[in-house]
Amino acid sequence: MRYRRLGSSGVLVSEVVLGTATFGELTTPNDVDALVDAAVEAGINAIDTGDIYAGGRSEEAVGRALARHRSRMLVCTKVGFGVGDSTEALTAASRGADDPARSRQDGPTNSAGLSRKHILAAVDASLRRLEVEYIDLYQIHRWDPATPLEETLGALDDLVRAGKVRYLGCSDLGGWQLVKALWTSDRLGLERFVSMQIPYNLLTRERAETDQLPASAAMGVGPLVYQPLAGGMLTGRYDHRSGPEEGSRFAARPLYRAQYWNDDSFALVERLRVAGAQFGRPVSALALGWLLAKPAVNAVLIGAERPAELRENLSVVEAPLSADELAAVEQAMVAPPEGGGGDKRG
Repeated sequence: MRYRRLGSSGVLVSEVVLGTATFGELTTPNDVDALVDAAVEAGINAIDTGDIYAGGRSEEAVGRALARHRSRMLVCTKVGFGVGDSTEALTAASRGADDPARSRQDGPTNSAGLSRKHILAAVDASLRRLEVEYIDLYQIHRWDPATPLEETLGALDDLVRAGKVRYLGCSDLGGWQLVKALWTSDRLGLERFVSMQIPYNLLTRERAETDQLPASAAMGVGPLVYQPLAGGMLTGRYDHRSGPEEGSRFAARPLYRAQYWNDDSFALVERLRVAGAQFGRPVSALALGWLLAKPAVNAVLIGAERPAELRENLSVVEAPLSADELAAVEQAMVAPPEGGGGDKRG
């Protein structure tokens, strides 16, 4: 396992972070413990969750599993949504909409958003669920257009000064939003974001490559990539004709299907399968290895339901893609011309 400095901070983070969005929902308690043990054994030193995952049960599962590993793991969680909001509402609201109406929550008033009131209540609730004295990386889960930025950043700064949080991060901001937040922090002498989570994979590239990654690089913020396997599409496990199997992420996440379950995605997976066969690599190794080879990426968040899945995905960490393999991935992303068969794009 290799380690990279998190943005412009002094802390080192493993190039793979264990993602836990399925803990407490699709992943059993026994598998949670085994996954965390396997991650620590592999050299992973960071685990990422969120207060809204599985209605707070993900944080609880992380807390129990980390009881014997706390000194070796950076604990990362998020704030911004209302615990108990539906998965569909959370996913839809997190897609960059700047309409204040999108910031409303299903629960009681002030139970979501990035107001001082909600942040201060949410961090204490996360500390209790995680069973820790402090959170290593506390991230805003989304942009909140309904709350003054100064209020949000001031509340987050207070958490660092109080010792409840060590570092601050954000998730899926636009480039201009990131720059505005950092400029506001500098103007007011407040703690800055050191990282930003970005959805980035072989099927979702444009916004990351043209906006979020350049802004992060310019401002010294470390990109943490989530959905590196496009919700499982880039594992090559799915059959377009039969649909997702019961218990999979695609079965549990309708918005994943809306985004990734289409002819273009399956055509790319097939090209990757052919490319991988030349080198004895599964589709997932090509997808993850391509991301890990990018110097601009601090770390990749990898989730798994079972330890065997995690170990398979980590194989590309132990044996990174060669130049020839990376070239094959790039070639696979180029659709054949019309009339050449296969995937056709304009």
